[in-house]
Amino acid sequence: MTTRSTERLAELYAGSATDPLPTVLDDLSLTIERTSPPEGADVAASAGVWVGRLRRIGAAKLNQWGLSALVDNAQLLISELVTNALMHGTGQHIVFRFIVGTDVVVLEVDDGSPGRPEIREAGPDEESGRGMLLVAAIAASWGVSEDEARTWCTLTTPTAARRRGR
Repeated sequence: MTTRSTERLAELYAGSATDPLPTVLDDLSLTIERTSPPEGADVAASAGVWVGRLRRIGAAKLNQWGLSALVDNAQLLISELVTNALMHGTGQHIVFRFIVGTDVVVLEVDDGSPGRPEIREAGPDEESGRGMLLVAAIAASWGVSEDEARTWCTLTTPTAARRRGR
């Protein structure tokens, strides 16, 4: 793995000070070029194509590393982060990053635009507005980069959770 992926994992790892830094097992980065949907097409439907692809890629990577227990939560987190970037981001590109470490999985989306995602309380009749609430509830940790362009979250691997008694 690259030094950059190890450095990024070190920045985001939420283990205790005595825990060794997880080893990076896999690091995948994909760039989506933002384009206008075809005439008359719904932006949400266009975004859904990418969300579905990235969910499948995430599931395949987790299964490859024997982390199938994380697939459902990872797919939900991928859906929320990528949908937010596609629907609310303004950058020309969206970069999706998926890092698998020995103790942690990191999901990161860079939409190239400033603007911190917010946890808000959606009304009972609203069809959107709960994404970051779900991320906060499911992820082991989550945050936003200083420049507010990257939103990330982590999942703890089952082995790490057992070792820590969680």
